[in-house]
Amino acid sequence: MLETRLDPCPALGAESAPVQIGAISLAETDLALASVAGFRGGAAEPLLAEFLGAPPPGPGGLVQSGALGCFWTGAGQWMLYAPHDTQEDLAARLAGQLQGVAAVTEQNDGWAGLDASGPNLPDAFERLVGFDIHAMQPGAAERCVIEHIGCFLLCLGPDRFRLLAARSYARSLHHAVETCLRAADAFRAQ
Repeated sequence: MLETRLDPCPALGAESAPVQIGAISLAETDLALASVAGFRGGAAEPLLAEFLGAPPPGPGGLVQSGALGCFWTGAGQWMLYAPHDTQEDLAARLAGQLQGVAAVTEQNDGWAGLDASGPNLPDAFERLVGFDIHAMQPGAAERCVIEHIGCFLLCLGPDRFRLLAARSYARSLHHAVETCLRAADAFRAQ
């Protein structure tokens, strides 16, 4: 009998090790992800609020409730995330909670996450995004394009951003962000 052993592979493969650029760190993050699309009638919101322990966010919003996060992706639509190692079954639990009032789709392998943390992040990221990132406050989520790659940029704190993009673009996104951070670090050093 043939034995099969599957090992998880990070989106960045061998390049998944954290990178330190000056005082800023950039690392791939392993997330459990689930998208929610409420059916007509709005019955999903109260049940989603119960699941989150907080009301779901509106446009441009992000709610963090312990290890569980949720951001708005469209009218009656949200994306939820949590650490994969402890909440791999996020979509299944959410589907049970929202049965009959929303469509829930597991997104674990469809997206890649990059976390950037350190001082002066907005100064570095202003070169990457087409909006006033200095005005972005913790608890905000923006859809943006970085080097032709559609992303979600989440502001988790004054010195911490999370980027989510399609897994197939993980290496390209990592390269673009790392290059920009290195250029910003070199500029600051002058």
